[in-house]
Amino acid sequence: MENRKELILEFTRSFRYLVRAVRQDFAVEFEGYIPFSEFTVLRALEDDRTLRVSDVARRMNTTNSYVTLTSEKLVQKGFIIRERNDMDRRSVYLTLTDEGLALVKQMDEIVYAYYNETFGDITNEDMNQVINILQKIKPYDKKD
Repeated sequence: MENRKELILEFTRSFRYLVRAVRQDFAVEFEGYIPFSEFTVLRALEDDRTLRVSDVARRMNTTNSYVTLTSEKLVQKGFIIRERNDMDRRSVYLTLTDEGLALVKQMDEIVYAYYNETFGDITNEDMNQVINILQKIKPYDKKD
């Protein structure tokens, strides 16, 4: 039987490989649309349509500067609008345009088709087991 350290290393290797492979696949699947990084910002805005940059960053578990840099590209493409709050000039709001929403919905279909094909041989029971396992993982929080 494998020891705990070997199991953890194999788990993390497999997980990293999966994440890398999916990102590479999406680069191909999204060709002709927008990069995956820009899609994730649009998707963060999908439900609320307008959020502060800091709220988008929190939803994506990333930095304000990353969201700002990515959102500038999306503004140039007409998929979002950037506006400063008149009451607090430090607050910047991002609003998903109708064109941006239509693109997110179109790309969501590509994502669903990809995952449906990728997970085609995995039973619902197995999928539920993986979901339960992933939800048990608690990332290390340096603040504690």
